Order: sequence, then C-alpha cells, then structure tokens
Amino acid sequence: MSKRKEPIGMDRVIMPTSLALIGASEDYAKFGGRILHHLLEHGYAGRIFPINPKRDEVLGLTCYPSVADLPEPADMALVAVPAKALEATVDACGQAGIGACVIVTAQLGEFSAEGAALEARIVEIARSHNMRLIGPNCMGMIVPQADLALSSTPTLRYAGKMRKGGVAFVSQSGAMMGTLFLQSHDHGVGLSGMVSIGNQADLELCDFLEGFIDDPKTNVICLYVEGLKSPERFRDLCQRALTVGKPVLVVKAGRTEAGSHLAKSHTASLAGSFSAFETLCRECGVMLMDDPDAMIVAAGVLDANPLPRSGRTGIICASGGGAAIMADHMELRDLPAGPFAAVTRDRLEHDYPASHANNPLDLGGHKGGLEFGIFERAIDAVHEDPETGVTVYVMTPQPLMPQTLAHVISVWKRQDKPLVLVMNMSRFGADLRDQAFEAGIPFLTRTDDLYRLLAVYRDLLLVRPRLNAPARPAGLIAPSIPAAGFLTEPEAKAILSGYGVPIPAATLTADVEEAVRAAATCGYPVVLKGVVADVVHKSDLGLVKVGIADEAALRTAFAQIAEAIAEAAPAAPVQIDVQQMIGPGVELIVGLIGEPGFGPQLVLGAGGIHVELLRDVVQHSAPVSPAEVRDMLESLRIWPLLDGARGQKPLAVDAACEAIARLSWLGADLGDRLTDFEVNPFRITEDGAYALDGRGTLG
Repeated sequence: MSKRKEPIGMDRVIMPTSLALIGASEDYAKFGGRILHHLLEHGYAGRIFPINPKRDEVLGLTCYPSVADLPEPADMALVAVPAKALEATVDACGQAGIGACVIVTAQLGEFSAEGAALEARIVEIARSHNMRLIGPNCMGMIVPQADLALSSTPTLRYAGKMRKGGVAFVSQSGAMMGTLFLQSHDHGVGLSGMVSIGNQADLELCDFLEGFIDDPKTNVICLYVEGLKSPERFRDLCQRALTVGKPVLVVKAGRTEAGSHLAKSHTASLAGSFSAFETLCRECGVMLMDDPDAMIVAAGVLDANPLPRSGRTGIICASGGGAAIMADHMELRDLPAGPFAAVTRDRLEHDYPASHANNPLDLGGHKGGLEFGIFERAIDAVHEDPETGVTVYVMTPQPLMPQTLAHVISVWKRQDKPLVLVMNMSRFGADLRDQAFEAGIPFLTRTDDLYRLLAVYRDLLLVRPRLNAPARPAGLIAPSIPAAGFLTEPEAKAILSGYGVPIPAATLTADVEEAVRAAATCGYPVVLKGVVADVVHKSDLGLVKVGIADEAALRTAFAQIAEAIAEAAPAAPVQIDVQQMIGPGVELIVGLIGEPGFGPQLVLGAGGIHVELLRDVVQHSAPVSPAEVRDMLESLRIWPLLDGARGQKPLAVDAACEAIARLSWLGADLGDRLTDFEVNPFRITEDGAYALDGRGTLG
C-alpha cells in the first residue's frame, strides 16, 4: 500500500500541477466529458491523466485504465462516481499516491445518516493515506491564475477566456460558484481562484481561507458561509488577513431564525447564530455583506484600486435626477460624501454655476454649449478634490460616452485614489463595456451595488479589530453560582451583587406584615414584585407594582400581587420582593447568551417594556472592557438620551460602563453553563446605574 509521506500543501491543492480525471469522456453531455472539455478549452498547462478502462485515448490524451496505472502520482483526482463505488475509488487514489481528491458525489452527509457514515469512512480512508479531500457534494474548482477549469458549470463555456486577477472566492454552495463566476466575468472582475467546498468532510472553509491568505496572487477574499466548523480559527485567520492587507468579504445565509425557546428570553430573541457571526466579523475586520453578486463585484473594485485615504466620496453622474436620488441614498445609508473642497468648487465654477457645483455633480448642468473639455475638467476636478478618498463616475446614456469613458479609464490608471465606474446603460452600452474590459477596469451596473461597495470602503477605514480580551477587574472573584435551572430575580440579583453590579435594596417577604416592615426599613416609595419561577414577563401578569407611597397602598398592592401569583402559578408560595425605588433615568437591557462555537455574547440595547419594539441593540463577545461598553452605548440610537440631549444633564455613563463590564465576566466564568442571563431594566440615572431586575437560565 502506497502512502504519501506528508499531506499535500494548500498551495498545490489550489493550484495542482497534475490531474487525474476519473470517468473521462469526449461527450460534453457527460460529467467527465464536460470537465475534460473545460480543462482543455481554458488551456490548463499541467498534466491531465484521463481515467477510463474502455478507452486508449480521449480528446488526444492518453487514457489510463485506473489511477494505479498512472506514470506518476497526480496532485489531484476528480471523483464523480456512484456512492457505492466511493470507498473503493478513494482507497485506490490513496494507494496511487494522489495528493487530494475533489469528490463531486452527493447525497452523503447532507442527505441521510447512512450517507454521513459513508462520508466519515472515506475521510478515514483518505487520512490513512495522507490524502486530502474536497467535498463531497461539491462543484470543483475554477482557478484562473492556473488556467484550471475543474468544474462542470456550463458558465465556463459561456465565459470564453477566464479573467485573471486577485479575487478569490470560497463557497459552501456549488451553484453559487458558477453564478458568481458569471457575474465576475460580466463585470470585468479578475479572479485568482474559486473553490466549492461542499460538505467540508476534510478540507474546510478555513483551510482555503488560509490558502488564499498565503497565495501571493490573491488580494481580496470572498466567502459564502452557511456555517463555520471552527469560529476561533476563522477569527484568527481573518485578523491575519487584515494584518497583511487582504480584505475579507462575506455573505452568510441564515439571517433569520425562529423557535419557541425565544419567547423565554428577550436576550435570546435579540441574539442568535447570525448576530454572533456578525459580531465575530466586526471584531476581526471582516466586511459582512448581504448580496453575493454585490460582493464579487465589490471585491473586483477593491482588487483593481488602492485603498482610500479617507472615506468621503466624490460622485459624478450624467443625470440631475440621478444625482438627487444618490444624495438621498448617501445620507440615509450614513455614507460620507459632503460638499467639495473650496479649491474644487473654484475649478468647477469655470464650467458650472456655483449653485450646481454640488456633490454628487450633475455633469449635464454646465454653462453654455457642450464640448468635451467640460466633462474632462469636471472629472479631473472631482477626482483631485483634497477631501475625498473615493471617486465615483456613474455613466448613463449621455453625449460623448466613448471619449468620457476613455478619460475615466485614464484617471483610473493613475492609481492615486480609488475610482469606481458604474455603467448603468443596459444593452445600450455593449461597446463601452468592451472598452472597459480591454482596459482591465472592473465596473458595477447597479447603483444599489455602489452603496454596498462604499459601505465597505467606509468600514475598512473604521475597522478596529479586537486583538486581545480585556483584563479582569482587580479583585473580581466569581461568586457562588446556583445549580442548573431557572434563576429567579432574587437569585439573579445575588449573582449581580457578587460581581459588583449595583442593585436596589430589597427584602423577600412571604406575608403582608413582613412587607410593611421591609418597606419601613427601606423607605417609601417602594416597588413590589411577585417572584414566580419561570416567569419572565412579570409586568404582563400583574406581578409588579411601582411607586407605592405608603402603607395603605402597599397592603393593597400586596394583595393584588398575591392574587396574580395564585392565578399564574396556583401551587407556588407567595413570595414578594420589597425593593427600593430608584429615581428616573434611561432603561437598558443588558444580556448574556451562550452561543455554541462563538462563546458568551453580551447584548446591550434600549430596554424596559419597549425592548422588542425598538430593537435598538448591539452585540459583543464577552467579556468586555468599560471602554468597549462605551463604544457599544454610543452606537445605539438612544445614546443622545444618555449623553444629555436637548440640554438635559448627562447620565452616569461611566458608572454604567463599569457595572456592565463587570457583569460581562459572568459569561466567561459560566462558560458552557451559560444559556442566558438578563438584566431588564438596567437603569442609568444622573447619579448611578442599577440592575432593577434580573433572570437567567443555567445549564
């Protein structure tokens, strides 16, 4: 039995120098024939070994009966055989010293328990030979930098010559690889490589992410993600990509989720797998996008341009209405544009009235008759504006299009700042697109994609990767944590107090006379809260009474809450908490949730009874520092209420940041025991910050 001494490196996986094509055929209608045609049509320069025991030659290439008969071990074999033949085929490849197998065969782990068992067996077989696997259930690879078209997607025949460049794409969807190959081709995007990874039985997304980070021909990496096998490795690799100057753009499926368990917790309804992934991306400098087509064309623009020195954008378009709409979109999407610098407005006034020298600039709003110099001078003036970092030219049907595009291309070739070309002309601009293709400038065709791209440019300049976790607060020792199960408010508050989070003075009482004595000690006004296990929305059940000013009001409120307890949980004992009433302020929700694979997550947002209505929340991996809490608060829409809006006195934000940071360490201390823990409301007043309520669920 043959065995490779070492597994093949990712550089050879991405750019193999020799291929064994099992099931090779001349018939394009057959899978093996289609791929062989694609390899030959796109000029793959490595050695191709067709495998077919019924043929001596296929398309002019010597054909071999089996991989055992090859004159040398191939770097890679493509395997598309029925599932029943998969184990024997993989074993034969391993014995022949093949470096890696691309397994197209589907209906394995994604299909049934039997398929998953077969998938596990072929991985074991491959590893026994030090052989790597891509897939199964994948669509192969398209690597223009190696002239490698190892895929059956028919878009390879449509595209003609592959466009080479610095954009890589790793996909958990095979069909999406073919679709984005088409989109990249039609928008002038140059590719380094595309890989469909299928079920990730062996080589997974992070392996290829690392391979493209190390690949000198790759400048921008795009990912389509359905789920991560190793979030921590993903975090480390993305931070390394940021360090070496290779932006990572991601589209992830699964933005929405539903489930009955979400009703148990505000925090659980506001957080989840996607928000945990979104948080991970933000903290390691990944650009998370919502549309795959926009992602690939944005990557092409990033690859073809230098990074901007500032996030402000100077825009030129040939439509006054289009300019007005773009100005609205820029403002609504918080994309920095702003007026041109004075020196730019002075240059524009040669051809444009002062009232029309705006950003975006309507190219057609010039003075006098039309001559090309007007367009040329306007483009130069906007591109050379000292306050903008990105120039955008939106071409719609207009006079002098070929000359204008030629000048835009000449400006782009300077490479002194990014220039983004939007060709919004449908079939009217076919000749102009050919002009752009020949020049090598990628372009967009939808202004909606432009806004997504500009958001990427903005965020690339603002990104602050989280390289280190914060230091534990001095003297913070984890208090005793109850056993698994639901935490009532008094139990949750005991934990909060142990972490140094201020809570109102409170006494748990079992009868009204106890409550009267507790209120006298605490001082009126007070708050009464019924304590019932597993009840989250206490106010909705009549279990909370606030602003109780005297003994008579307390006796009435106590009776009402006791009645509500009997109705909500007939077998439950009467337990009513008498609490100090905290003065007015702004209410937050502060929650911790355990997200498998991503670790504890801190959720912070507008709280009280309007938490689901406003959904003004931000998420961060826990624990956090007080400075990180402040950043989170400042990102909320309600931040002005904390910072003294409309002449009001600012609230005790520093105290809130310290308390929330201390609470975040509960997530780290609980580890896998954390299901969720919630403080709602967490009230910030002028003189302090207090956890007014709490609950949780521990595993």
